[in-house]
Parts: sequence; C-alpha cells; structure tokens
Amino acid sequence: MPVDCSGAGGRWTDIVRRSSLRVAEQGAGYRLRGEPTAEQVERARLVVVWYLERYHGRPDDIGLVQMFTDPERMGHFAVSQAALEAEDPAALFRVLVATTMFQRRQDLQIMRVLRGIGEADRTELTDAAALVEAARSCGCPVSGALSGLLGVCDLHKDASGAGACTVAPEVPCLPKRHAVLLKRYGHFGKVPTSLALAVEAAGATDLADLRRRCIAEASGPEEAAERLEAALCRAWRVSDKIAAMYLSLLSNPDLWPGGRAPWSTGLDWRRWVVIDSNTDLFLTWLGYEGLTTYAARRRFLVALAAEIDLSALRPGLTAHNPRLVQQAAYLFMSVTNRRALARDCSREEGACGRCPTALAAGCGLRRGS
Repeated sequence: MPVDCSGAGGRWTDIVRRSSLRVAEQGAGYRLRGEPTAEQVERARLVVVWYLERYHGRPDDIGLVQMFTDPERMGHFAVSQAALEAEDPAALFRVLVATTMFQRRQDLQIMRVLRGIGEADRTELTDAAALVEAARSCGCPVSGALSGLLGVCDLHKDASGAGACTVAPEVPCLPKRHAVLLKRYGHFGKVPTSLALAVEAAGATDLADLRRRCIAEASGPEEAAERLEAALCRAWRVSDKIAAMYLSLLSNPDLWPGGRAPWSTGLDWRRWVVIDSNTDLFLTWLGYEGLTTYAARRRFLVALAAEIDLSALRPGLTAHNPRLVQQAAYLFMSVTNRRALARDCSREEGACGRCPTALAAGCGLRRGS
C-alpha cells in the first residue's frame, strides 16, 4: 500500500486545501492567477486516464525503475531492482550518474550514449570512492574539493574534441576523460566526480547514508526532502529537474513495482515532479498563466494533482500524487518516445477517431506531426 506522507508536514496539505477551495469557488468566477481551472483539471484527468490505461506499471514506461533496470535500454548502466530495494551504494550511485545525462537531449539519444559505454568505462564513471581518490591524487590543484571543481575548473573540449582545461592542462585527470566518454558538453565531464564529492561534502559515506542523515537532522519529511535535494543540487549540472527525477524514482510508491519504493518513508516525495520541455508543452496546452519559475510550476502541478483522485481511477494508487500526474503529461506530449513505443495508441488503426475530442486536441503526436 502506498505510504501517505501528506500529514507529515503542512506545505502540500495547505496547497491541496487552498486549491480545493479555489476550484470549488470557480463557479462564482473566482480564480487566482496560476491556480488550476475546472477545464484544466478535466484535461489533465483525461491525460492521466490515457496514461494509466496505456503505460503505468508497464516495462516500457520512460524514466522509471523499469527503464533503469533494463540492459537493453541502459547497457552496462542498468542495475537490478533488488539492488535498489536494498539501497546498494554502487547501484544508487550508478543510477544517479545515468540520470544526470537526461537533460537537453532526447531520451532515446541518451540511452544510445549510455549503451555505447563499455563496462570498464562504466565502472570508472560510477565508482564514487575511486572518483574521489582520483580527484585528490591526479595532481590537479583544484579538483580534489567540490568548491574547486565547481568554481575554478574550466573543463572543456579542445578543437580536436579532447578534454582540456587551463588550470592544469598537462594533468590527465578523469574529468578530461569523462568529457569525451559521456559525449555531452565538454564541461559535462565534471559530473561524475562532482557527484561523488557532493556526497562527501554533505558528510555522508554514500547516497543511502546521505538520505538517513537528512532524515535524522530534519524536523520532518518536508525538511528532509529539501535537505536531500539541496545536497544533490550542489553537484555540477544537477538541477531541480534532475534531482526530482532521481529522488522520485527511489521514493514515489506509485511509480515503483509493487509500491516498494525504498525511500518512500521519511521524505515528502510529493515534492518531486520533473518539469522538462514535454511537461512545459502540457502546461502551455492547459493555458497555464502562472510564473515560469520551477517552484511556481511545481506548485501548480501539485494543486492540479490535488483535484484528480487517482485512487478513484485505479484502486491502490495514492489519491494525490503530483509526480504520477506529471509523468502522464510528460509521456502524452513526448513525440519521440511515443513513436518508438509499440504500445502507443497511435499504432492502432482508428484509435485517433475514438479519442475524446478534448484529449485529441493536446496529443503530442498530433501537435508534432
């Protein structure tokens, strides 16, 4: 049974309460800028129904546990579900490194990059202890501390495509190698080492220990979630989106097979929604009028999800789960992912004619055709 953490803190509970009152009053013409309307709620509900019927709990759902445990999609970066359930430090760190790759490129492109990395190179990229040791022993004067790696290191790719810098150009450090291995921006080579240093800078021995420390030092699940997110966001290129993707993967019970998310207790997992370009397309289609900050869009999605009782749509789900609503929106709008999925309704003859008009109007494939 999914863990209900809504009563553990006041923030999301208050958002849900205020949103419910405002939506109920919309018949009298009352709505604050950025609050969901009845029409927006209905459109979102149709998208969630589509997602639950097509993808939820299925192996080909994108960006969830099933993807990260599938060698055919993730290559040597795949881990076992059992290892994640056991909070195995190596598995947790490997998934974190892989997760950071999913930004500003199509998911299918990133998976091709990850599949192209051999086992030995994968090990080098994801051995946290070895990354810290290499950073301190390579001879670079700045790479051994997180502050130096983030604030002084100017890692880039030179004209030949090799990793380079001006701080210690002759030092053959791992970030220079990783800039080439990861096939992203030149400075992206700092990501694996910075992740390992960020965990150490938080006083933790590994990611599982970091979670335990955040819970122990916080006044409740909300603060613990904020602390854990902030610790991860200290690493290079780890944004709100990447932190939310990783932390919801491990903590959200409705996005985990059998509801056995290993980090669902002690953390306010409702905080984590992944706002990417597809989610923004969904918000645009809804007519979202609020601020464009990540926090404002997250608040809107939390309030929107509060009006969709997921337990009524599928018994066993948590009634209020913003990340699941956002996952539905993301996949509904994702043209490239849906075209590659055999399960998608676009492959069924006559399916578009059977689709509700309100849903068809926002279909990612129709908009992308």
